[in-house]
Amino acid sequence: MGYVERFAEMLRAKGQRFEIVDGQLFARKDRRIAPLGPVERAYAPTADQCRELLRSLGGGWVQWTDGFGPHADASEWYALVCRRYLSVDEVESANARKHIRRGLKRCEVRQVDAREIARNGYETYCAAVRGYGDRTPLPTAQEFERRVMGDEPFADVRHHWAAYREGKLIAFNQNLVYDDVEVDYTQGKFHPEHLDSYPAYALFNAMDEYYLVQKKFRYVNAGFRCISHDTNIQDFLVQLFNFRTERTNLRVHYSPGLGAMLKASRPFRVPIQAAWPQAKALFELDRLRTP
Repeated sequence: MGYVERFAEMLRAKGQRFEIVDGQLFARKDRRIAPLGPVERAYAPTADQCRELLRSLGGGWVQWTDGFGPHADASEWYALVCRRYLSVDEVESANARKHIRRGLKRCEVRQVDAREIARNGYETYCAAVRGYGDRTPLPTAQEFERRVMGDEPFADVRHHWAAYREGKLIAFNQNLVYDDVEVDYTQGKFHPEHLDSYPAYALFNAMDEYYLVQKKFRYVNAGFRCISHDTNIQDFLVQLFNFRTERTNLRVHYSPGLGAMLKASRPFRVPIQAAWPQAKALFELDRLRTP
């Protein structure tokens, strides 16, 4: 069974809506509809298909990318990809090598099941979210456990990793697996009170070695260019773990109402963003899209 069918089963079990268009799965998150699959793949929904996705799933826009290659050289949109694992000795920076070794010495890293994160990851999750300055309401412990346990039947496509310090879970990562092509590092949480144990260094080193060397995936993916908030994690991965920005064109199809609003407001984006900071990410997405 391919990843499309397996992810369709997972989303259906979780009560999340999706559509399959020309053999590709599209799902909605917040106001965005996007394909769920390897970033190297060229997606190409037609305008009619985008309108149908918006009618069926709601939301404000459909967005997709069209793979890597020379056709995207001029694009400012990119995915952060690692194709070759660097051993600690291969890391160029002596300071980085020291931190990775400290992380591997102080932390135990292993792949775990969803139940382990559900039962022992809540404190780290909450501390990490608040540490980022995010003030959105946190789930209760029961809600967090129920959400994570929804992954349990799908351990073949939804992987969980954890880092421990003296038996305490202080960091975890949740990944999506697309056949033997890509592993998408979708979410990582690191307890801010335990950063001196260097869990991120140990966790990324262990995951990269496992997926790229032992399992021989084509690449691992740490996500697209971040436009919603400032983050240091992408710089961290480029400098220490051989991740590279690989350009791809960003295509966007807006709903009629949102498209008309953006067209009228583009000349005034600066004052609008000053008055309504929440609009920054949407205006940046609009700026970065390939016409």
